[in-house]
Amino acid sequence: MQSITNIPNLLLIGAPKCGTTSLLYWMRQHPEIYHPWGNIPISASESGFLLGGIADLPYSPTKPIGTLLLPNEINLDNYKNQSWIIDKSPQHLYSHRALNSVINYLPESRVIITLRNPVDLFISWHGEMNKGIDYDVSLQELINMIEKEDWKTNLENPNTWPFLTYPQYSKFVNSWIEKMGTEKVKVIRLSSIADDPKKVLDSLCKWLNLDSTKMPNNLSIKNQGGKLSNNLLRKFLRKPPKLVFTIARTFFPSRNFRKIIFDPIRRMGWKYVPTEKEKIPPEVEDKLSIFFKEDIEFFDNIEDFIPPSVLID
Repeated sequence: MQSITNIPNLLLIGAPKCGTTSLLYWMRQHPEIYHPWGNIPISASESGFLLGGIADLPYSPTKPIGTLLLPNEINLDNYKNQSWIIDKSPQHLYSHRALNSVINYLPESRVIITLRNPVDLFISWHGEMNKGIDYDVSLQELINMIEKEDWKTNLENPNTWPFLTYPQYSKFVNSWIEKMGTEKVKVIRLSSIADDPKKVLDSLCKWLNLDSTKMPNNLSIKNQGGKLSNNLLRKFLRKPPKLVFTIARTFFPSRNFRKIIFDPIRRMGWKYVPTEKEKIPPEVEDKLSIFFKEDIEFFDNIEDFIPPSVLID
């Protein structure tokens, strides 16, 4: 088994679709922050290193309970004793396993939590799932599945559980703050990241004792919306016939060599094109607002629910 002693100590733990990708992209450019998954495309750089093993929660429709989760291969070749090793894994926010591992084994870690309006999170995460090749469910179809279960979070149903759980983040946020302590956790609204990213990075640098002038100047937003291109060549690259894999294994027996040769080519298949946001019927938005009422109140009045020193605004 591969063993690593230089473990991530700067953790972007979610929530999903709340700016973690942009923060990771900017922060990993600082010379005192190392990202051991830097060779993976930024949109797919979630390691889930604290979730490795048999999934105890249905983290997505394609990862039900019982799925074997293997973290992406870590790369420390260019690690030069930087102060911070960063990781982005938005599902960590909801995992008791992740929280307990950090408390017990990584107590000096720093944790960054990013949030947005719960209804917006629900819709955005549905759009994110539809950007993949293994999920094709319309918003109305999703609502129908949820209503069929009477809006109850069901661990046995990965098709609805994450959509109902991820926007209900308030209890998880409070749990991380309570157990890690106010000095180790920062909470940031997505709107703060979008409106003034430099101010957010300056605040994070002060907290991490880093030189803010060494953060990048180009602070463009990453992982924006869109859908996978329907170009026939790109579709072929995303999901080649089995025969292609058989031929590749025959002529290139080494898996590592195949990855070096073919991974950059296949990545060209993941081209996202802009699309109009799906219009939400007012009655659906009303239902979502009622269901997520407590967490909407938490988000809108977050200063009343968490210690002031934790919030970066």
